[in-house]
Amino acid sequence: MTWLPPAFALLSEPTGETIRRFNQFALSRICPGSKGAHLFRRNFSKSAKILELKVEDEENFADRILFAKHGQVGKSVELAKEILRGAISRRREEITLEFAERVFRKTNSTMGMTPFEAAGWSAVEAELLSIGWAQ
Repeated sequence: MTWLPPAFALLSEPTGETIRRFNQFALSRICPGSKGAHLFRRNFSKSAKILELKVEDEENFADRILFAKHGQVGKSVELAKEILRGAISRRREEITLEFAERVFRKTNSTMGMTPFEAAGWSAVEAELLSIGWAQ
C-alpha cells in the first residue's frame, strides 16, 4: 500500500465534501524582531510562569526556538511545548539551555551545533548563520 499525504486524500475525495467544509490556512513564518516574535516570546514566558518554571530572559529561549524551527509557527509551538512538557515531567524548577538542547536533539540528532548552545544568543546566532543555518 502506498502512503499518501492527508492533503492528497482530502483533494481526491470523490464528493469533495471535506475540502468544501474546511478552510485551508497558510501561516507565514515568524520573522526575528517582528510583532509575532514578540508575542511568541511573551506566550512562552507566560506559559513557563503558569507552570511555575523559571526561565532566564537573557537566555532568549523563544528566539532560539523560532530560529531552530526557521520561524515556522506550528513547529516552533511544538518544540516549545516539548521543552515545557519535558521540564514538568522531569520535575524541573528551571529550564536550562542544556535541557532545551537535549529536547531539540531528540528529533534533530544529526546536527552539530544547535541554537541551544550555552553561549550568548547573539554569538550563537552569528555562528549558526556563518555555517549556513538559514532563517
